[in-house]
Amino acid sequence: MPPVLAFAIATIPDVAGLRTLYGFAADIADSDVAEFALQRQRARTGGDGMPHHLQRIVAVSCLLLQEDEILCQSAGAPDNDEAALLQVLFDTVTRHSPCVTNWSGEAFDHPVLRYRALINGVALPRHWHPDGTGQRGLAMLPYATVPLDDMAKLCGFPTLPGLDGGGTWDAYQAGRIDEIRARCDIEAATTGLLFLRDRLVHGALSANDYGSAVERVRGWAGRQSEPHWQDFLAVWPPARG
Repeated sequence: MPPVLAFAIATIPDVAGLRTLYGFAADIADSDVAEFALQRQRARTGGDGMPHHLQRIVAVSCLLLQEDEILCQSAGAPDNDEAALLQVLFDTVTRHSPCVTNWSGEAFDHPVLRYRALINGVALPRHWHPDGTGQRGLAMLPYATVPLDDMAKLCGFPTLPGLDGGGTWDAYQAGRIDEIRARCDIEAATTGLLFLRDRLVHGALSANDYGSAVERVRGWAGRQSEPHWQDFLAVWPPARG
């Protein structure tokens, strides 16, 4: 199996972009700008999801699986701006030339990455180009209509509660970026595990290779000291016989 990179992103309303588009005065609070946009979106669609181009990325996490290495962590530092986070992700893809996957794919994450790369002027790796096909390109998981946590539980993988006190925007306003990044880490790890299972059911991985890869991820999580990995391991059901 070639290197695999499963990633997850966390986003908030792009307040700076909203100010540019709607001409808000500088003395209007960010929270009020975002609330205007959220209310507008609720009236139009019935939900809070902002359009792809107005989703500002505040965290990116990657699970990298290679023959001799496993690594799962948030990109960059907590105070990095969006361009820096994108650059770390794209540099990782370019350096390892992996099979890149994530849960939402073309339904959310991939278009958001393309729009935000365009806005920030960050060069996309070849994987996101029209000719970036083949084994070491983008591998779309065809399950975006099912919540990630639901499918993880049904497949016997661990999940953790969502962000306390609301969603990512509420946590970001409260200064809880570390919590956002930790949650993003877990989503990347879970996505990687489900990608392995998808390869199993499609015959790209043998049962032995699949089991070995999953146990390598479990072993890696057990060696981490951060609380969210300890919590993740604590709720991981025992391996099925």
